[in-house]
Amino acid sequence: MPVPSELQNYAMKLGFPESETLGRILSILFEDGDSRRLAQAMPGSVSELSTRTGLSESRVREVIAKLKREGAVSRILSQGETYRLFPAMIELRDSTVISAECPPELFSLWEKLIMEDMPEIIPVLKQFNIPPMLRVIPVEETVESLNRVLDVDSARSLVRDARLITAIPCPCRTQSHMVGRGESCRAPRGVNLCMQINGFAEATLDRGLGERLTADEALRRIALAEEAGLVHTVRNNVKEDMFMCNCCSCCCTAMLMLKTFGYDSAYAPSRFRAEVDETLCTGCGACEARCQFDAITVDEVASISTEKCFGCGNCVLTCPTEALILEEIRPLEFIRNT
Repeated sequence: MPVPSELQNYAMKLGFPESETLGRILSILFEDGDSRRLAQAMPGSVSELSTRTGLSESRVREVIAKLKREGAVSRILSQGETYRLFPAMIELRDSTVISAECPPELFSLWEKLIMEDMPEIIPVLKQFNIPPMLRVIPVEETVESLNRVLDVDSARSLVRDARLITAIPCPCRTQSHMVGRGESCRAPRGVNLCMQINGFAEATLDRGLGERLTADEALRRIALAEEAGLVHTVRNNVKEDMFMCNCCSCCCTAMLMLKTFGYDSAYAPSRFRAEVDETLCTGCGACEARCQFDAITVDEVASISTEKCFGCGNCVLTCPTEALILEEIRPLEFIRNT
């Protein structure tokens, strides 16, 4: 289905102006003329959107309440009743698939868009050198010297210092499971491991999603993720408002971009890299099985690809002979601060 005329500029901003799949997705999310006019007029407050579209303020609130509930738009919390469209395709996908009202067709459409249309924009992302949205942070106990683990490297410090923490179902795993992928996913079932901190947590609660966590409960879930061999990833800059994903190679869209589509900037690596002590390695293969990045091969001993290692520390955590460590190879300045 072609992109609706009112939403063509939005489709272009999302990077898929000619995609009939995105056209169908947008037609489902913005199903009538009022919702499409409002989409054209965003961002704006209720009164501004009313003026721009000619709709009454009560009608604007009615339509926006539905769009927000279904994950098609978000509220700018710092500006009261001001609403916006999501600026990135993956943000729109994530927001819609965790909605209780998400229709089955939408899961299939998102899968098609990601698997068939997304590879076509990878060369554009590479050309413009778009910074990674996500940064890997290590399992901190696996770092050679814990005094090298700074707060920006530490999942536990992020939640200990947070004023508000929430957790939602993982959008990637929700999407994957709904279309029949990730059936053998190593992530624990029945527990939400995608966490939001401070401003992102406020936005989650504003939409009526997820659950509020204590710091102790968040720490428990971090430990669960580490036990399962998931990769801690966070927003790729240093901000008060953060989110934390716990990624797997079978479901995560960023992993798919990296490993299947060859987009090396899907993640920024941590400041660390795994190193092996060949005198201690027995070649058991536990680290190779644990690595989500396919960075380890084992012959008589383990060998680590410096190009593929993102410094998550999962291999170190699982090594029975303590033959692996994480070593600091990048300075603090490596982390984006914008």
